[in-house]
Amino acid sequence: MSTAEQPEQDRYLQAAAWVEKLAAGELDSLSKRRFSHWLDADPRHRELLLSMLQTWQDPALTKALAAYQPHPLKRWQFSLSRSHLAGAAIFPRAGSLTAVACSTVLAVALYLGYGSLSRTAAPYELKTAQASTMYQTLGDGSVVDMAAASQLTVLFSADKRQVVQGLGAAYFAVAKDKQRPFEVRLDQATVVAVGTEFNIDRDPDLIDITVYEGAVQVQATATGPRQLLKAGERVRIRQNKLSKVEKVDLQQLVDWRSGWIEIENEPLAYLLHRLNRSTDVPVSASAEVAGLRVAGRFELANTQQTLQALTEAYGLTLQQHSGGIRLSRSPYPLQQ
Repeated sequence: MSTAEQPEQDRYLQAAAWVEKLAAGELDSLSKRRFSHWLDADPRHRELLLSMLQTWQDPALTKALAAYQPHPLKRWQFSLSRSHLAGAAIFPRAGSLTAVACSTVLAVALYLGYGSLSRTAAPYELKTAQASTMYQTLGDGSVVDMAAASQLTVLFSADKRQVVQGLGAAYFAVAKDKQRPFEVRLDQATVVAVGTEFNIDRDPDLIDITVYEGAVQVQATATGPRQLLKAGERVRIRQNKLSKVEKVDLQQLVDWRSGWIEIENEPLAYLLHRLNRSTDVPVSASAEVAGLRVAGRFELANTQQTLQALTEAYGLTLQQHSGGIRLSRSPYPLQQ
């Protein structure tokens, strides 16, 4: 094999390996990230996968598959016969490349977001548990980074991209598609983008939207005014009303993706909502201190350290009970 042919052969081998992994079932978070990086590393990677969907009798692909060890055809047969894919074909012999290829079309097409078998994909839910985050590539190529205890419902079709966000936080890196704006719905509120990066942090009382790149359009209600939000700007929605636009320094900004939270003059309840996403032991505040204004930088996964700092800085006390931990006013005043 010539030097010029070797890189091409390597690309076929890499593509064959990814097709096999996709056919075997849902990729884990690390594999999804590696797959996305592989696609982005060379435009020919995506083109090669797409060509596989159309030209399964390509001799070069057959050669690459034959060279792939351990024998991918046998492993495909085993994986697909266990119905990892809906409608997977059960082929009569391991050498039937066409049958195997047809069975893997669905997995590759759905992951890449190409060649949809229907104009409207079924809605699906993304959900993270307490103290667990998720990095997910969506069908259009957009990427979402979800904080712990967060929930999204994805509804994509041929003419729209819509995500419904429940409680929690999510950072969106939206793939550009001017024909299908990317819309995030939060009850009555909406955030609409074409190709941009932004973070939405929602708790029971409010919604914070911060734009990192590009611009988004925000509405607090379906009939409310539209607010254009650009990179380095943030707005808050509370009681179906938009706050004034706030400028933020993106270079200095600390958000949940770093594992920390930095707040200034927020109610104690605001901090506790975010701490509770990362702890198995719920933390609450008594009515008399829930509105206490606090500030500082806190590590989200180190609840014990954060609570200790709060008790010392604000004269609070911790009480253990069957439902978790409660913060209340200390009976002993702070010593000045």
